[in-house]
Amino acid sequence: MKPFVRELRPEEPARFNPDKLEDLCLRIGENRAEAEVALALDRIAKALADLPDSKRIAGGMRQVITNLRDDADLIGMSTLARAARNALDCLDTGHVVSLSAALARLERVGDRSIQAVWDLEDLSG
Repeated sequence: MKPFVRELRPEEPARFNPDKLEDLCLRIGENRAEAEVALALDRIAKALADLPDSKRIAGGMRQVITNLRDDADLIGMSTLARAARNALDCLDTGHVVSLSAALARLERVGDRSIQAVWDLEDLSG
């Protein structure tokens, strides 16, 4: 009997919580919220780029992922925030295999999420 092998195609859409953006706009105003979203996206992009280097620094990875989670939560990137929380859970358990998978997912979802926001920006003008 041949072993059953399944090919995984990790595709997960980027999901947004528009209520978070609306809440941000109500709290600080539309202009400031727009600027805050742009800054958060920049920080998220930087965190994703810094993630591989943070693996070599004790405690560095946790801080990068925590900041990424907080920024994603702030602007309503719910899928990215969830992926970051999962990566933090894997750090806490110390399972290196699950951590590797969670970090790969975090990078995939992060790239898709950023692209989705820029695509929305292109559509809105």
